[in-house]
Amino acid sequence: MQYPRLEEALDQAALNGLLRYDESGNLIHVPFSLSPFSISQAELHEMQQLTEPFSEMMLRVSRDREFIREHLEPLAESDTFLDMLLGMGLREETQTLQLLIQRNDFFLTDHEVSGTTLRQVELNTIAASFPYLIERLMETQRDHFADESILSKMLLPNSPLEMVVDAMAKAVQSYGNADGSMLTVIQPNEANRFDQLGLEQKLRKKHGIRCLRNSLEDIGQNGSLKQGHLMIGNSPVALVYYRAGYTPDDFKNPEAKKGRELIEHSSAIQTPDLWMQLAGMKKIQQALTRPEILNQFAPKPWISKMASTFVKMHSLGEDTQAQDISQNAMDLANKNPESWVLKPQREGGGNNYFDKEMTQKLNNMTPSELKAHVLMERIRPRNHPAWLMVQGQSEYTSCVSEIGRYGVLLANRGTIELNSDCGYLVRTKSEDVNEGGVCAGYSCLNTLCLEEKRVP
Repeated sequence: MQYPRLEEALDQAALNGLLRYDESGNLIHVPFSLSPFSISQAELHEMQQLTEPFSEMMLRVSRDREFIREHLEPLAESDTFLDMLLGMGLREETQTLQLLIQRNDFFLTDHEVSGTTLRQVELNTIAASFPYLIERLMETQRDHFADESILSKMLLPNSPLEMVVDAMAKAVQSYGNADGSMLTVIQPNEANRFDQLGLEQKLRKKHGIRCLRNSLEDIGQNGSLKQGHLMIGNSPVALVYYRAGYTPDDFKNPEAKKGRELIEHSSAIQTPDLWMQLAGMKKIQQALTRPEILNQFAPKPWISKMASTFVKMHSLGEDTQAQDISQNAMDLANKNPESWVLKPQREGGGNNYFDKEMTQKLNNMTPSELKAHVLMERIRPRNHPAWLMVQGQSEYTSCVSEIGRYGVLLANRGTIELNSDCGYLVRTKSEDVNEGGVCAGYSCLNTLCLEEKRVP
């Protein structure tokens, strides 16, 4: 069944700049949904409240280098990418300011556990994308539903870009160089450049800050240090904003590693800095589900509320308790593969293993490879029907939606100067699709609407 106003919806998406490039370099619309996901006022409020304490916790984790090394160095034996990043962390600290632009991702379930329907998927500390394009989708849906006043009024306002840009400007100004610019680190042949360009345009127009765009390879070849400042040409860089550097593919060329090392040896503020990037690894997420570790880093008034959103996560090889029988995590996964997800230390979508593929992977890994993965309880999110628009075509199907809350945090030597929730991102996909990334081709951007009453 084709969406009855498909051409109009696609035209409005193009008109509002909801665009990206495909693999052939052709300009296409971003995958999007025309069916906002319904959420209760209580669920919305709970997610908003959790943003600041989770950001504060990640700041504390990032500043405990011994803790991060303790949990990640054993994984580096079989993970050359992680080993490379940890090797860069040997340098002395050259910048005391930290800027975190994070997104905390949740699924909503139909049943409350520990008093909440929220289940945390992950917290992204690097390349938390789409603060610009999600606003473009909001305008597209408003335009499309303009004649349906009830639906257009139900859409929850969402403008994360403003607060993200203001936090970036505050960081650049704190750097103390009037000529300091913001450098976006991009992947070669970046397909999602409009989301980045929209952010840069806002920063330039509102705050008069110069914006540069370079790949890690470009930085390695053409960047330099001048009295500790990172220089791109004649421009000193005050803030480095990573939209690349989270995957081994970004370091295939040796010049890319040289570029990242050049940044690490400079005085530029990084979002995120190396230790904040490492704090976002899956192994750290798994460690934080342990009560004694969560108590060490989480703000005390929020510990129980934060813990209530966690699902079970295990290191492979550790003993767990299930139905009063001591079992190995491997045994749990092999006996009930449909109940677990196998996750490596990777970001960007498309990296996880499910069902038979998961068990095959598990049973063929070496002990050191097993250590580099975590086993996570599979979340069964609430489903809903939705119209999905992908590559000029439409589909009406049963879907699930992942909701992320954006947060910004600026700190100096661990003292918080800014910590705010600043909006949301929704990614909707067919319920039979396991993976989640929009740029990876699995999900559609979406918005939220407030429901009057949800019937379980």
